[in-house]
Amino acid sequence: MSDTAPSSGTRLLRSSGDTIASPCISCAVRVCAAVLALVALSALGLTGCGGSSPEAVDEESSSAPSNAGDAEVADDAAASVQADLEAIESELAASQDRIAALEAELSVQPIPALPGTALRRIIVAADAKFVSVGADSVAVVGPFGAYAAIDPATNTVTATGLVASAATRVLRTRSAMWATNYDGNEIVRVDPIADVVYSTFSFPAPDGLAKDGPTLIVASHDEAFIARVSPESGEILNQVDVQGKPTAVVVTADFGVWAAIFDTGELVQIDPESFEITARVIVGAGPVGVTVDTGLAWVANHEEGTVAVVDLATFEVVETIAVGAGPTEVAMLGDHAWVTVTDAGNLIQIDTETYKIVTQTPLGTSSRGGPTGIAVGNGSIWVAVQGERSVVRVTLPEG
Repeated sequence: MSDTAPSSGTRLLRSSGDTIASPCISCAVRVCAAVLALVALSALGLTGCGGSSPEAVDEESSSAPSNAGDAEVADDAAASVQADLEAIESELAASQDRIAALEAELSVQPIPALPGTALRRIIVAADAKFVSVGADSVAVVGPFGAYAAIDPATNTVTATGLVASAATRVLRTRSAMWATNYDGNEIVRVDPIADVVYSTFSFPAPDGLAKDGPTLIVASHDEAFIARVSPESGEILNQVDVQGKPTAVVVTADFGVWAAIFDTGELVQIDPESFEITARVIVGAGPVGVTVDTGLAWVANHEEGTVAVVDLATFEVVETIAVGAGPTEVAMLGDHAWVTVTDAGNLIQIDTETYKIVTQTPLGTSSRGGPTGIAVGNGSIWVAVQGERSVVRVTLPEG
């Protein structure tokens, strides 16, 4: 997809160290202030007050040399205090420079990667772009329509075939494997038991795909609409114009249907009953992947290199996280969001409480792609690595 959307001016996380206090400097400043106060009081005592008698004038005149000497001492003390203040200011500036240098050093510390023992690469016969987990099976589809099924119990490929000319998404349900054939303008249903194409339905430029009860929710990327489709007949039961090119779709129990709109940089809410648009939220440039967890939508902005976090109750972007070039999909496992960053070749792990990147694991990249599709199931994270003809299974140690 070559369409791009203007940046929405989202906020990026800053990676900076904690502020370092300098208690010794503040103490020195208080001491200097006390000295200055004493000097001021001394000066007031030297000036005296008006209305003196002639005898007092004579006494003041006779003591003038002494007062002049005291003034010189006060001037010297003030000059010394001023010099001390300048030295303190210089030391403070030097301390601030050292703190800035330390923060800069900390900000470029490498983010750790997952241990190699947590990763297992499974080779598939055809290229892998998207992946879905369901019914104790992993379904993988490549950009040119080849698919594979993986048994998570043994990590072996149990079926392969060709289902489309240019597949864009895959969905594994309890009884079927679904793929969207973008170039062929059709939705394909595969029987996972017989390992054959069960049926195909005509649909213009299908992309995002999700299950909603007994029906399918499908995005028509080129025709700019989202539709509810009968999986038995392929009939479009309802549809809504989203005024842009939709990519990913997701169905939630409490917040309706959501779709990412690539060229407008929006996340759009659709009422599942009326099938009308009820909200639009600007999330960033080129959103292509979205998942929902605990009332928050996590959106991969492919063109912008960020993940936007949206509160679905308030329709507000609560955080935007820079993850690198070309994020494609997001999945949730435990207290972390997992992001495939295709162009950079990384799998990113984000803490859902702090929005900080916890790990950044290189999985490989090439001219044909990198880590693209991602799904969670059977206690693991499954990543389709385009261009590598493989799926990487990530299993974290307990605790």
